[in-house]
Amino acid sequence: MTLVIITGGGGFLGQCLATALLKRSTIGIETSEGTTEEASITKLVLADIAFPPSLQPTIEAAGSLVEKLQGDVSDEKFCSEQLFSYVTDSTKHVSIFHMGAVMSGTGEKDFDLAMRVNLYGTLNMLEGARKHIFEKFGFAAKFIFTSAGATIGSGAPTDYVQKEDWISDASRATPHTTYGMTKACCELLMTDFSRRGFVDGRAVRLPSIVVRAGAPNAATTSCFSSVIREPLSGIDVVLPIADNVPHAVTGTRAAINAMMTVHDASRAEIEEVLGFDRTVFLPAVAVSLGELQEALYKVVTPASKGKLGAITYEVDDFLSNVVGGFPTKIDASRALQLGVTPAPNAETLVREYIKDFSTALVDGIEIVPPTSGSPKAMVDEKVAVITGGGSGIGRGVAVRLAEDGWSLVLAGRRMATLKETQKILGLADDKCLCVATDVSVENDVKELFRKTEEQFGLEVGHLLLFNNAGINSPAASVENVEYADFEKVIKVNLHGPFLCAKEAMKLMAKTGRGGRIINNGSISAHVPRPNSACYTSAKHAVLGLTKCIALDGRKLKVACGQIDFGNVVSELSMATNTKEGALQPNGTKLVEPSMSMKDATEAFWTMANMPLQANVLQMTVMATNMPFVGRG
Repeated sequence: MTLVIITGGGGFLGQCLATALLKRSTIGIETSEGTTEEASITKLVLADIAFPPSLQPTIEAAGSLVEKLQGDVSDEKFCSEQLFSYVTDSTKHVSIFHMGAVMSGTGEKDFDLAMRVNLYGTLNMLEGARKHIFEKFGFAAKFIFTSAGATIGSGAPTDYVQKEDWISDASRATPHTTYGMTKACCELLMTDFSRRGFVDGRAVRLPSIVVRAGAPNAATTSCFSSVIREPLSGIDVVLPIADNVPHAVTGTRAAINAMMTVHDASRAEIEEVLGFDRTVFLPAVAVSLGELQEALYKVVTPASKGKLGAITYEVDDFLSNVVGGFPTKIDASRALQLGVTPAPNAETLVREYIKDFSTALVDGIEIVPPTSGSPKAMVDEKVAVITGGGSGIGRGVAVRLAEDGWSLVLAGRRMATLKETQKILGLADDKCLCVATDVSVENDVKELFRKTEEQFGLEVGHLLLFNNAGINSPAASVENVEYADFEKVIKVNLHGPFLCAKEAMKLMAKTGRGGRIINNGSISAHVPRPNSACYTSAKHAVLGLTKCIALDGRKLKVACGQIDFGNVVSELSMATNTKEGALQPNGTKLVEPSMSMKDATEAFWTMANMPLQANVLQMTVMATNMPFVGRG
């Protein structure tokens, strides 16, 4: 006999999991050889404090295979005397999906309830599995615990984690809510019960699930479902979160598939990938209410939009700031290693809800047929990835490339400036992708090129990377340079080009057509200005990196060169050079000649348009009378 228990089984996600298991009819169990095989589900028990009048159709049609058990997991007697009474001598395998919990909003209003249900309820389930399965029948139940990203909080200036940071399974728990605190405690309990062999536990940190069917729940972020669900039902909705606040979400299908994937992994796989820390973040995508609203309008036909409920915003600044403080960059690499798939995009979230819960739609809604996968570039299309694309030379190069029909991927720390560049270019979203990116952060760079591939596919005719992003530090003689300044400049100006080149070369290799990388080196790659140790050290190193990429890229048909600009006119350089003058080696200051942005971008254009069988390894472009050759 194979028994499956789902607590919170009357809720939306519990019913979705039950439906998926019933459609599948089997579940992965551990063999004596340590492998996983499929076994037919003999009994499925749904436990919850209350059930709606009717459950999802597949559950209702399952008959005696499904048992509904009403009760509270915070009541130890309910767990021991009723829930675990389904385990008998004939039971050979038990899988427990513990999903029952008090949500974040309710937990903040009622501390005692959150403690009783979330913490003690989980302990009751773990102890029940130990006493009534492990100790009584000699085997360990698989115990899947649904945790949440709320175990890690941010928002205060001194927080260990800031909202811009990447978070991962290795991030220290820093909950800002009672809900998050109880989930963090339960993760530790489950981990130790697993270490001792009482259960075979695995915990998944769920992002917000979009789109949840049914009535809104008590979660602070439930509006990320309401923005889709209510309008499709013909109901007006008022949203309390600003339309530009991003939040980490995933789809219902993705969440259910992820839980089943983590469940079905063999114990050997779990130990190899996770070790003792058996909690994983699930993949998520960061979307705003505005992006979800835009996806909704894209999915329904123009004639159907009038049937949708109205979407309006009455922004609660406090709630917007709270949600805006949540980290949205999630490194789910360990879950991906176990076979979990990435989270779907906003349009897919809307389409999946419409297909899975079509009876919830108002009459007359018609859907635009989906395109075949992500938008793909034609084989002859040229795509350029430009870091530092929000201003200066990066923006100038973007303008020049756009004039010749290139599609662009603009990367930079501030999305607002990237969007400004896109507006100047006059390119639609299918021709210009903006990705907020810190090039010194590996996960940011990986996400940049993942999105590039997602947008343009592998059919690109010519792929170009312009490693342009860079920063400087306050001028100082070496003995007065702050180490933090030196480290920061090296990270952005050297680590950034390395990380971007690495991911670009991988993508260029996948296309099979190679590509070109151009590094912005600066004349400081050859001769420094006084008091420029940080910047000059990085640019000297970039010159070596350029040569290594050019050499290692040969086998991949990747050409790499470096362009060293000297005194290009920009708002910053003009202000500094014309008002103060540039410091010279003899201690004087001199207003130096500058070259125009047009001249700089034309030089870049020459390098970018070389055929791949030819390469400009280094090019120095400067104002004719700039005191560079004789510097020093």
